[in-house]
Amino acid sequence: MGKSVEKTVDLLRKSYAGKLEESEQREVDRLLSDERMRQLYECIGDDEYLIREFRRYDAYLPDRGYQAFCRKIRRQKMSRVWRRLSVAAVVLFAVGCGWLLMNRMGTTEPVVVATSTVEHGNYRAYLQLSSGKRILLEDAEQGELHEAEGSVRVDSGKVLYATDKVSQSLNTDAYHILSVPPGGEYRLLLADGTAIHLNAETELRYPVAFTASERRVFLKGEAWFEVAKDAEKPFVVETELGYVRVFGTEFNIRNYAIDHEIKTTLVEGSVGFLRKGDRAEQYTKIEPGYQIRCAEEAGSRPEIRKVKVADEIAWKNGAFCFVRCSLERIMQDIGRWYDVDIVFTEDALRQMRFTVTLHRYQDIGKLLRYFEEAAKLQFHIQGKNITISRK
Repeated sequence: MGKSVEKTVDLLRKSYAGKLEESEQREVDRLLSDERMRQLYECIGDDEYLIREFRRYDAYLPDRGYQAFCRKIRRQKMSRVWRRLSVAAVVLFAVGCGWLLMNRMGTTEPVVVATSTVEHGNYRAYLQLSSGKRILLEDAEQGELHEAEGSVRVDSGKVLYATDKVSQSLNTDAYHILSVPPGGEYRLLLADGTAIHLNAETELRYPVAFTASERRVFLKGEAWFEVAKDAEKPFVVETELGYVRVFGTEFNIRNYAIDHEIKTTLVEGSVGFLRKGDRAEQYTKIEPGYQIRCAEEAGSRPEIRKVKVADEIAWKNGAFCFVRCSLERIMQDIGRWYDVDIVFTEDALRQMRFTVTLHRYQDIGKLLRYFEEAAKLQFHIQGKNITISRK
């Protein structure tokens, strides 16, 4: 393979592993703006589809070299992500991805669409200043906001607070609120250097300057945090169910009201969770690669489990990753991102379970086609409503 192909494969591998740098994410977004590359990306990410199509391909052209390659892969027991991308890289680039794409495009029925206005989410949020003034922030907006509490820069989907522009004599009651509606996402750089990525239907309330003995923010929804280290000022995320306390780390918090629970996934560093009403010494701590989960029911205690971090933060890297999830839960996330309402024609459909990784920035019709193929479902899109039924 040429260097450009190797670079593309490496970027896709890192994308599925959830390890893209910001500059690499922009490069992947640029690659996926090409329709054929996006279709290839979707194929690679669809395990069941790959297995099904490679079986068909093997029957269509039983090449001994291909069979030997598969046996070698099994012997080496490569990881799931590496196996998926290695097979895709060797077979799709060496033999050509046309066969896969022609079969995928030629064997599917279109999602039924009637007057659809559904688009995937983009960078959109509302910034509420301490004065109560509310400002709509759009995808490509750039500029500076000059307020009594200092200057705030808005730059292409990100709000930035610079420490050298924030007065240290400010009243600690000066707070801003960044609200991301359904169908949106936004990024934030706090005055202490902490980076935050907010998912759709999420609200974060935070001080303009951290002048108190601790750095406390208030979260509703889901957000990824990369906290700037400051041993003298611990960072605390307060939610409806409890507190997550850190000193400098990377983690994800999911606390949507509809989930009736809070989940904190640690990427690196160290965090502790304290349920509201418990004593300070009762913080439950976890190590990287683990998740704290606590239900909202009275008396529920935090549970710790090992997780695949890349799956838990896939949304931040432009993907939906569902592992044995109910269709009801899946459609909640999809509905939140595409800003649509979901209607099931029968309750049994809600409990169907799927394991799949899907690209978040694709047309919703193509995204839903996976479920049509896998479970013989039909999706009827009309305006901002999607009705799910059996074929």
